[in-house]
Amino acid sequence: PNLSGVYKKGQDVGIYMQIYNAGIDQTTLRPAVDVEYTVLKDGKEFMPRQKEDWSGLSDSGQRLTLARILPTAQLPTGNYEIRISVRDRVNTQNKIEDAVGKFTITQ
Repeated sequence: PNLSGVYKKGQDVGIYMQIYNAGIDQTTLRPAVDVEYTVLKDGKEFMPRQKEDWSGLSDSGQRLTLARILPTAQLPTGNYEIRISVRDRVNTQNKIEDAVGKFTITQ
């Protein structure tokens, strides 16, 4: 892990998060969670939002592991924020706050 949050241009940013107690859809017996990634620069959306693709999901319980690499070769230098929005479609009473991480790209 890079605790400083400072990356050189071209150095990949790793995103890792676990979601616990996700609701299980009783028809598919799989977690029913929507996850969306948003990258912001200077408070504005910088890249198109990306949704998590659960097709290769190996977790079958109520814990989900998100692991993604964000390439930085095409990103201009500056300060960024990544926001991970999570929505549980089964346990709608469980509000899941957006996870936010900040990082900086340098030359």
